[in-house]
Amino acid sequence: MKKILSVLLAATVAVSTLVGCGSSGDSGSSSSSGSMEGKHVFMFKSTGNSFGDLMAEGFQEYIKAQGEEAVYKSPAETTVAAQVKLIDELITQKIASLTISTNGDTGYDEVLAKAEAAGIKVVSVDSKLDPSLRLTHIDPTSQEGIGSSLVQAATLIALGIDYPKDGDMEKATKDALSSYSGDEIKLGVLSASIDTPVQNGWIAKMEEELAKPMYKGKVNPELTKKYGNDDPTVSTTQANAFIAENNVDVIISPTTVGMAAAGQALKSNPNCKIKLTGLGLPSEMQTFMPTKESDNAFDFVCPYMMLWDVIDLGRVGAAATWAAYKDGYDGSVGSTFEMDAIGEYPARTMETIKHTDDDGSLIIVGNPYVFSKENMANWIDKL
Repeated sequence: MKKILSVLLAATVAVSTLVGCGSSGDSGSSSSSGSMEGKHVFMFKSTGNSFGDLMAEGFQEYIKAQGEEAVYKSPAETTVAAQVKLIDELITQKIASLTISTNGDTGYDEVLAKAEAAGIKVVSVDSKLDPSLRLTHIDPTSQEGIGSSLVQAATLIALGIDYPKDGDMEKATKDALSSYSGDEIKLGVLSASIDTPVQNGWIAKMEEELAKPMYKGKVNPELTKKYGNDDPTVSTTQANAFIAENNVDVIISPTTVGMAAAGQALKSNPNCKIKLTGLGLPSEMQTFMPTKESDNAFDFVCPYMMLWDVIDLGRVGAAATWAAYKDGYDGSVGSTFEMDAIGEYPARTMETIKHTDDDGSLIIVGNPYVFSKENMANWIDKL
């Protein structure tokens, strides 16, 4: 964990200038207006999302280091139709490449066939395209790693156990459940939209984790699922529904928007005993989490949570797109490309592997990283 922390800290040198700078889909790029011909575009699900802004920061940093122009363009609405409309406009403007986090797993065929015919390189990142429509896909970490870690964290939190100092949540969960004889623990999920591929993949891995023998009779294998559409208002409504029903012990939110909304909803209901964990940004979660080692983690609605190197996720997406554009990288399983050194990051060789859920390829950026009372103070102003 210390090694991961040192790497992540190096990656966030540029973040302090980004956080709080606004979240327009055109943010951070001097080339967001005028001619788009030959430019490299990063598109997130919609504007107004800090996660997308941070990914765009890494994307722009890498493309600009190659002497090319990067543009951050996202629709106002979190829908497939809104992304398709914007992609169609960008094709007519003759962009060079598109790196995209999608709003769904269908509906892009026609517009991306046009992109392919126009010679535009397309890579999906975080939320994947169908393999027939993408060169490759960039995932922040393995689906298994996220799914298992989220269930283990939620189980430990339900049992009132702090994040283990050695970082071994699997062992801590096994040990805790081996002697547990109380009521069956119930977990809920506050996700993005019902058809968002990346969150659905993680949820599937959560369900696989819950099917392991150590949970039998101790943690309910069924997850109660609600969807906030990555919209703060809808996510708050769904979080309040969990509170009103009072049928789960811990809410897991595998989306930063859902985490912040659920955190506020739970904090606003101090008599509610439901706790929270998931994938969140420290800057958005600081009022819902312990921020110093002397804190009692369970005095807060979210004792600990996790994420990954968000900026590097965008950076690797840019590197894959650039390798395809400049060096003929084809995204095939077993192929590699060289990623230039950026800031404190050394040059890296990125390997393309088979995606476990489809016939396409995949690049995994790194490991999940847990934010807890031991390290939150290091991250609040950086991520």
